Amino acid sequence: MIEGIGGVFLFSNDTKRLAAWYRDCLEIVAAGEDSECNSIYVTFEYRDIGNPEIKRTLAWAIMPTDQDIKDKPRTGQVNYRVKNLGEVLKHLKSKGVEIENTAEYPSYGNFAWVRDPDGNKIELWEPFESA
Repeated sequence: MIEGIGGVFLFSNDTKRLAAWYRDCLEIVAAGEDSECNSIYVTFEYRDIGNPEIKRTLAWAIMPTDQDIKDKPRTGQVNYRVKNLGEVLKHLKSKGVEIENTAEYPSYGNFAWVRDPDGNKIELWEPFESA
């Protein structure tokens, strides 16, 4: 029934502020703004494992909400794969981002957890080459 993930959608009362944080702290640069949904988005392309000729796209967007979600608890998290976790953490610390926790899992790689300004939990993952 499910073939994969089509997108990640974060909701914010201030989409431009949150998009600027993701640009400055995680270097996720928005491709544009969607006037139909009033979202700020970027797409990530990849190839189908079973048939590499098929290109797939994952959407990542920050969408406005008409509900006041400031200081409201969030559930879930987005996992971002990184090339060098140490460099990413150093960059985030230089931006004043608190690193909540780090861990190494021998079967998977190194992980760290932070939150964006709206309280969304972020998991950073540097996979081991065999992972």
